Amino acid sequence: MTVFIDDINMPIINEWGDQITNEIVRQLMEQQGFYNLEKPGDFTHIVDITLISAMIHPGGGRNDIPSRLKRQFTSFNCTLPSNNSIDQIFRIIGCGYFCTARGFPKEVCDTVTQLVPLTRTLWQDVKKRMLPTPAKFHYTFNLRDLSRVWQGMLTVTSEVLQDVSLLVHLWGHEVTRVLHDRFTNEPDKDWFHAAVKELLTNNFPEVEMKEHNYFIDFMRDPPR
Repeated sequence: MTVFIDDINMPIINEWGDQITNEIVRQLMEQQGFYNLEKPGDFTHIVDITLISAMIHPGGGRNDIPSRLKRQFTSFNCTLPSNNSIDQIFRIIGCGYFCTARGFPKEVCDTVTQLVPLTRTLWQDVKKRMLPTPAKFHYTFNLRDLSRVWQGMLTVTSEVLQDVSLLVHLWGHEVTRVLHDRFTNEPDKDWFHAAVKELLTNNFPEVEMKEHNYFIDFMRDPPR
């Protein structure tokens, strides 16, 4: 039997540097079992079991696991792709959809290429600034957030989107829904709005952003 333990670094570390729950996991891996609390001295053997676990990199309010437990595993460190690789992935996705063959104007298609690194830059700034804390434990941002931004943008049709200004406003709407809506206080939200405004002012000075942008399709099919 294979047992998968997700977020194995979640338990709180006590004053001795141990994680009580993970000590049972360590004993299971070292001694192939654990002692019976109801019958002191009786040892329960667990055989034919393989443990696989996953955890995010420690730091920013996230715990590490004790070295005595870590040495029981074969560790694989999965790093993020480079900036060029991330841009290449989403450039293919974005430019593959926003193309003249689908009826989008050429200037809109060219603007998508500019929005790809812009989205990544904003996402990276949010990751660095908005770190998780006990009160903001949900402040975790990963590549899925970038995917959600582009997933939302790719629902627009060429009948609706025919100019660069509307595309930029759609981008502002999607990054706000995916990133901004996770923030819990006004200072965090104000910082995000300022960051978006700075990026757009530097890259699209000709576009005048409205304070609130909402995009929704009331004619969509019901979910099945």
